[in-house]
Amino acid sequence: MDTLNAKWYAPVGERASKNAWRWNNEEYSKLVDEIGVLPLGDPKIDELFVKAVEIFMDELPVIPVTQAKKIIPFNTTYWTNWPSADNPYIHPPTWWQSTHVIIHNVQPAQ
Repeated sequence: MDTLNAKWYAPVGERASKNAWRWNNEEYSKLVDEIGVLPLGDPKIDELFVKAVEIFMDELPVIPVTQAKKIIPFNTTYWTNWPSADNPYIHPPTWWQSTHVIIHNVQPAQ
């Protein structure tokens, strides 16, 4: 949600580090900022989230065109210590910039 925060807004012609869609909604941003300082599990988050999503859906600055679950298989014939449900040291997809963490943690199979 913070990716669309107005604090990341940059006008066209300037580099946008996060809010590449250049959406600028102060009310949405205030709600996101308020959510950001609350502790996890705070019941107020749900109410603030619903308000923010209502603004998002009303203006629809981004149209999500895909949603998919992925199965990430790892073979332990030659390498072990892949991330898994039993060993969740990092998110397993290798198309994220955190793939190096997996590469540095796998171990040769015995």
